[in-house]
Parts: sequence; C-alpha cells; structure tokens
Amino acid sequence: MLKSSLNSKYIEEIKNNLFKRREEIEKQLQSFAKADPHQKYNYNSEFPKYGDGEEENAAEVATFESNLSLEETLEQSLEMINRALDKIAKGTYGLCEKCGRPITEQRLKIMPTATRCASGKACRNA
Repeated sequence: MLKSSLNSKYIEEIKNNLFKRREEIEKQLQSFAKADPHQKYNYNSEFPKYGDGEEENAAEVATFESNLSLEETLEQSLEMINRALDKIAKGTYGLCEKCGRPITEQRLKIMPTATRCASGKACRNA
C-alpha cells in the first residue's frame, strides 16, 4: 500500500482543522438533534414544539423537515471528516482512492476531505 508523501507539518495542520470542523458540526447538530447513544456521530432531529395552533403546527413541520435535511448533510460531512482522519492515522491521507496517485496539496487545501485526485479521465481509466 502506498503511503502519503505529504509534509508532516502540513498533515498536522489539516488534522487540526478537521478536528475543529468536526467539533463545530457536532455543536450545530446538538442545537436541534440528539446524539444517538448506539451509533457514534449519528443524530436524530427532534420535533419542535411551538404551540397547538394551526400556524404553530405548520411551522413545527416545516422546521422539522428542514432540520432533517440539515442533519443528513452535516452527518455526511462528519463521515467524510472521520474518513480523512482515519486516513491520516493510517498514513494514506492524500492518496486517490481510485488510482492511488497523490492528491495535490492545493486540492486538499480547498477540500481537506477529498478522496480522489483531479486527474479526470486518467484516474477513471486506472
């Protein structure tokens, strides 16, 4: 298995940023959802209670639907962050999952959770 050739200082910076981002996402999720005690990094949106009137009930449903969508998006982000942190721990961070080539530092700086290089057709044919 190939090992990442990224500078250790750079990887440490990325790792710290990923931990920070994970913490921010978890705080955001906790503002409207409860953590699932049986699955780490899994949350369940809570149904809001605004009142018993028709308008309040409509607002509750709208908020809940919005929260479900946001919950899914944030959980996907957590999954990608944890995947990147796992790769850092294994020494494979920064390698394309498809072709095994290095992902450029520029790409990783923009998207630290990137799993594929930007080689396009060359990568798809690997």
